[in-house]
Amino acid sequence: MRTLENRTYDLEIIAGKCSFNLNHLDEEYKMAEIQVPDGKGGMMQALSAERMVGTKSRTGLSLTEEGKTEGMGTDADIILRALITGSVEEVPPSISFAERFVKEMKMGVAAEIMTPHIQLPLYEGRIPKGMFMPWNPSNDQLGWHITEMAVAAGRNKWMLGLKHGKWLGTTYEEATSPGNENITSMESTWHGLRSYAVPFLSDENIVFIHRGVDVPEKGKYRNRFVHEAVQRVAKMFPKNRRGFDPNHGFGPKLRDEIMEGTIEAAKMKVNNRDEYLYNLLLIEVGTSETDSGQHLTVDELGILVREISKFRKLRGPWIPVD
Repeated sequence: MRTLENRTYDLEIIAGKCSFNLNHLDEEYKMAEIQVPDGKGGMMQALSAERMVGTKSRTGLSLTEEGKTEGMGTDADIILRALITGSVEEVPPSISFAERFVKEMKMGVAAEIMTPHIQLPLYEGRIPKGMFMPWNPSNDQLGWHITEMAVAAGRNKWMLGLKHGKWLGTTYEEATSPGNENITSMESTWHGLRSYAVPFLSDENIVFIHRGVDVPEKGKYRNRFVHEAVQRVAKMFPKNRRGFDPNHGFGPKLRDEIMEGTIEAAKMKVNNRDEYLYNLLLIEVGTSETDSGQHLTVDELGILVREISKFRKLRGPWIPVD
């Protein structure tokens, strides 16, 4: 994969549902068809990849009396049975569709990963090298899970997303004070997770993903953004990519501010230098089985990426690598 040093773009966009939905596969294709000017007089696909999350992370596991999962994603029952029996009985729906989608649309996919030792082997061989990005859920900060994902990512030339936890470890006021150099639990967690990945994966292919934190001062936000912490991480680890997840921050109560807030984040610079703070956006779009109240519509995504393309150079679809 191209590194930050030799790239010809400064932003890549990954969009899709919080939870893969078999009843709305048309939206996956509509998102893939969104185009923006390529800067050379032509048009290009706007997205680098699409989110296809088949197994969800939630605060608590919900099971029926029959032992079926509830609200945990289309793949969850298959993954749960694999945990119990030690073998996967069938290819989960989201992964089966992802394989087909990549071949048809020549675009990468990305997914939140709950059980790396079960899920990742299902992607290997089905998704071409360089065409997938796994990331950890915010409620799983276990370093060894990161190592499992980093080893697979290095072997397949994938990117790896690292989401921080839901906590901050200090007051919001202190974390956002100008000139504050004291790191919060967010930066400390990213530092630790990175240490589990870098022996097996280059910094250029590790993405710190900011999704906001649960603090008393959050108001109507689902989670409050702490861009200042991302600034400090950029100073600590300048070679790592930095991603922004707007939906989990704004949430359903501020859903109408997601587009404007994402554009604002896309304009932020690293400590007022020429380098942009965020070089990846991870956006929830479409009709999901979970959290649809904080999703953009496909039409809104089209408007958003066209606005962003006016001041940022988009990467376009990932390409397979040897």
